[in-house]
Amino acid sequence: MSGRLDSATQAAAIVRVSEAIRFAPELRKHLDEVIGSPAFRGSQRSQEFLKHIVERALQGDFEELRERSIGVALFGKPASYDTSEDAVVRVTASDVRKRLLQYYGRTGAVTDLRIDLPPGSYIPEFRCSAPADVPAKVPVPETKEAAATKTDEATAPPHVLVRRPFPWRTVAILALVAQAASIVCWFAERRIPPRASHLNFISSAFRNTPGAMQVILGDDGLLLIEVLLDRTFTLQEYENLKYLSMPKVVEQKGLQQFWESLSTRQLTNLGNLQNAVHVTEDLRGRQWNVTIRQARQVNPRDLRSGNFLILGSSHTNPWASLFQLREANFQFEATAPGNWAVIRNRHPMNGEPNTYEVHQDSKTGKTVSYAQVSLVENNSRTGRVLQVAGQSTSATELAGDFLLREDSVGKVVKTLGLSENSPLPDLEMVLRVTDVNEVGDSVELVACRKLSGHVD
Repeated sequence: MSGRLDSATQAAAIVRVSEAIRFAPELRKHLDEVIGSPAFRGSQRSQEFLKHIVERALQGDFEELRERSIGVALFGKPASYDTSEDAVVRVTASDVRKRLLQYYGRTGAVTDLRIDLPPGSYIPEFRCSAPADVPAKVPVPETKEAAATKTDEATAPPHVLVRRPFPWRTVAILALVAQAASIVCWFAERRIPPRASHLNFISSAFRNTPGAMQVILGDDGLLLIEVLLDRTFTLQEYENLKYLSMPKVVEQKGLQQFWESLSTRQLTNLGNLQNAVHVTEDLRGRQWNVTIRQARQVNPRDLRSGNFLILGSSHTNPWASLFQLREANFQFEATAPGNWAVIRNRHPMNGEPNTYEVHQDSKTGKTVSYAQVSLVENNSRTGRVLQVAGQSTSATELAGDFLLREDSVGKVVKTLGLSENSPLPDLEMVLRVTDVNEVGDSVELVACRKLSGHVD
């Protein structure tokens, strides 16, 4: 498709849709007005196309908003059809764009809502005049309540597990706002530089496997729900969507609309999103087929075979529990939602601590946090699974940077006592990250182990 958007722009489009999902009922009503207007009345194909892409976007099914997927779902094309020869999707999209311009160009079509389809993309863009930072009718935290929460806790991104005690309402709302704002600003201000063609840890780890990967982003909406309810959910509960059942506390406090927004939006933290885009750029430069998916879009069948990069601990990405090894030495310790995560060192070697915990360096004043990384075979032994989980957004982000550095392979091989050209075995490691004002400053490998065993 000519004019195809780059990965960063596509990701930014997804973020903008996520921000508009809170207006889904109004947008669906507006959609009915648009497709029922004279601009669309003469083309049933364009009506169905616009309705299809809007509904898929509002449900977060971004993988379905690709030319081939639309051709199969909407026009009955076979999955193997040649999109370069059959332009029905591109032609229809072009017609929809013209009809949208015609609709909004009419004098009587002034509205607070607008649906656009940017050139080169099948992800619609929603424009809403209402403030997009805080869900409607969410009670604003009182001054007394806000003052009781320390600044560093109240403004922490969702992936940072904040200290207790704290007012859950303040933390949840501010975390949600900070999450959305930080992602949008990052994409608006920064372009992803091209990666070098030399081998790094990730390309080395997957070197002898099929050239395809799925990147599974953590679900920070789940984390906020766990904080709100002060409980954690199992993988089975996540898979069965039990965590999305509205609890009584939401009704008691009149937060139904806030819950609606939280339970329908697919959130991830900035560190995970950066890592996903970086890895995608790097592997696509090596001619790999890479897709990025939200945890809520995944089911167990999707994880039976292939290569996967799973971003986030079990607090935000329950699918990580499918690939936990019985013999794993570095394990995220179960903590109540809202507490700092702790990485347990089950069998410390000489000079290693029993736990890796978030703390402030007394000499430098910098915040120190850690990331856990593991590399194992998938359950069918047809590929490998790389898991990255940080105690903070900085730890997650810089862990990804470390794995993409050219010297990362050498550091791991040296630590494990392997020869220079040895293939990477199944392994686990801990990375130490420092940050200043929540901006990553440095990252280093502090512990590493070989793994051999079977997934639980």
